[in-house]
Amino acid sequence: MASAMPQSDKEPFGLLPDDAFDRDALALAEESAGVGVWSIDLTTARVRGTAQFFRIMGLPPTSESIPVDVVRALRHPDDRERVVAGFRNALEGGGETYEIEYRIVRPDGSIRWIFGRGRVIRAADGTPLRYSGVDLDITERKATEAALAAATLELARMNQELEQRVRERTAALEEEALRRVEAELRLHQAQKMEAVGQLTGGIAHDFNNILQVIMGNLELARLNLVRAPVAGAHGEIVMRALDTAQKASQTAKQTVQRLLAFSRLQPLVPTELDLNVLVGDLAGMFARVLGGPVRVDTALAPSLWLTFADRNQLESVLLNLVVNARDAMESGGRVLIETANVEIDAGAGQDLSPGQYVRLTVSDTGCGIASEHLDKVFEPFFTTKETGKGSGLGLSMVYGFVKQSGGHIRIDSTVGAGTTIRIYLPRSQRGPADARPGTTVSRARSQEEARPLAREGECVLLVEDDDEVRQFGVAALEGLGYRVLSAADGAEAIEVLASADVARLDLLFTDIVLPGGMSGRDLAESVHARRREVPVLFVSGYTRNVIVQDGRLLPDARLLHKPYTIDSLAVAVRESIDAVARRT
Repeated sequence: MASAMPQSDKEPFGLLPDDAFDRDALALAEESAGVGVWSIDLTTARVRGTAQFFRIMGLPPTSESIPVDVVRALRHPDDRERVVAGFRNALEGGGETYEIEYRIVRPDGSIRWIFGRGRVIRAADGTPLRYSGVDLDITERKATEAALAAATLELARMNQELEQRVRERTAALEEEALRRVEAELRLHQAQKMEAVGQLTGGIAHDFNNILQVIMGNLELARLNLVRAPVAGAHGEIVMRALDTAQKASQTAKQTVQRLLAFSRLQPLVPTELDLNVLVGDLAGMFARVLGGPVRVDTALAPSLWLTFADRNQLESVLLNLVVNARDAMESGGRVLIETANVEIDAGAGQDLSPGQYVRLTVSDTGCGIASEHLDKVFEPFFTTKETGKGSGLGLSMVYGFVKQSGGHIRIDSTVGAGTTIRIYLPRSQRGPADARPGTTVSRARSQEEARPLAREGECVLLVEDDDEVRQFGVAALEGLGYRVLSAADGAEAIEVLASADVARLDLLFTDIVLPGGMSGRDLAESVHARRREVPVLFVSGYTRNVIVQDGRLLPDARLLHKPYTIDSLAVAVRESIDAVARRT
């Protein structure tokens, strides 16, 4: 009860005189419509109402007036001030009609929602006399509205959640599509690098045999010229020509070695390494290589894990990266070498396998590399340097070594800001027995050392399928004083050993890759089945899992790289024979 229904000023509704309408008909109409009629006498503060009005309020119906405070007391505490404020505004503000929705608390404790509409009846001078109107119980409607509002909110929430899920799913699909594209690009790059590696490996193998013949015969020619000098200017010209050819062949040898490194066909001799110690040992060399305008700093992690890698190759990798950094900073700058322990989880992405790694980082403040070149920098012969200032094999060698060592390499670069290369090498998990490496025996004698020669009666079986390489090997070994037996393949070597005149054999010197289905390793096993005491020295310009396992020499294997010199051959043969003698 709080609002007024418009009435004629001549017949104000609300006094309800006995002769104004048929009470029964009005009661039926009110009950059917759920509308209660009321009237407040503002002079006496008493209210009269119909039976339906009292039913809405939860009060017993009466034809008598009751104090208005009885009705006011039913208003919900939270709505009282609002109802009173609206009623006063209608009275004092000069308005006549008033509408409001509010709650009541019935005497039985139930809460109902009421819609009230009323009108102020005033005297001629404007004094409020009566406030009459109707009340309607709208509890069910409010419940429906509340349910509808809740449903609307829930629908909005569900729509928002659905939109969020659609956005998330769309983002996930886009991310997955991007991952697939990146994976396809990485696969394509890996396949390309593998194909290039196979091609360069095959070329390197053939070229090493050619180089062996060239370098070997140049060395023989020089030795003969030393033993029988040519007098005069002619002799000097010939000697200079030989020196120049030998230097050029050494450059070619280094190029082939880098191609083999990229192809992951260069046998590694890994040991447990502390990269902090390695960086410290090379600090002086770095300072000399970089020169004055370029500063080198280090940030070495404490308690660094050990890694398992070929020290010589890793030194070459570091030197290569430092030289590249220097070349990118012609006006000076800073090179930073860092180490860190890194654990990669399964969600790292790209081609980083999960596990523990020792990370070696070399960064510079140089000119940087354009983004369109970054996917090519590890390819052989690709270089961003000016013509004549780089072979394009440095980073390809680094890439091949890292991959062959079971690691990963990353490059980030910004033009004008510098380049950062991160190398991840697996943490060493090897025990003492596992860490025992094979041996490469390519060391040449120093100038102070005499070339080691054969002892009386020592015999070497040389197995080499290339005729010219075999001829050089025989000549070199005989020049060192050895008795030499030779064969072109494994089957022929077995026949030679079966002959009656081979009573003594001090060394099997065999190429790893042989024709006829028997490799050098197979031949070594066959020889050991007959003569276990015979040492074996392998030679190769290229190996693919013949005496190597995962790119590393098998324990106790001895290997001489092609192309070799007479000096390195002399040292390798002597050490191989003497090693067996020491054990016996």
